[in-house]
Amino acid sequence: MHHYPHIYLRRPVSRIFWFVIGAGVATWWHHSLAMRDHHAQCWPCVLGNHSRAAVQDQPASDERRGYPEREGRWVRNPSSSSDGTVGWNQQEWDENKERLRNLQKRVGEAMVDMSESTLDSIVHGAEALKSKLTERRSMQGSGTPSDAPEQKKDPSA
Repeated sequence: MHHYPHIYLRRPVSRIFWFVIGAGVATWWHHSLAMRDHHAQCWPCVLGNHSRAAVQDQPASDERRGYPEREGRWVRNPSSSSDGTVGWNQQEWDENKERLRNLQKRVGEAMVDMSESTLDSIVHGAEALKSKLTERRSMQGSGTPSDAPEQKKDPSA
């Protein structure tokens, strides 16, 4: 019909190719972010232990005596907790866990209440339909002519 091809029928292979390239790059980016977060959580502990062992092998110099050890805060079991933050962090962690438990309990109760109210409304609706059906059956069974639908007369007869 037309002397030019449809706009969406040109070069479908290149579009699929670029889609696959984009999906691969997006997947790589997502995994690199996840690994970066994982290394940020894991590697300081490992590096802190190795650098601490290397520092202990070297003799202490006068230049480093005035500065606290930076790597000491990254190790899992610090040798001295003079500032008292370890216990405070544990208390804060326990408080957060307790808040989370309370929140989960409230959400669970809300879901139970919502499901109960939904089931109640379904049951009430079914009961209303059942009563309506029994009323109609009783009306049809009694044969009241006022409620019966009017029959149309056949014009050909």
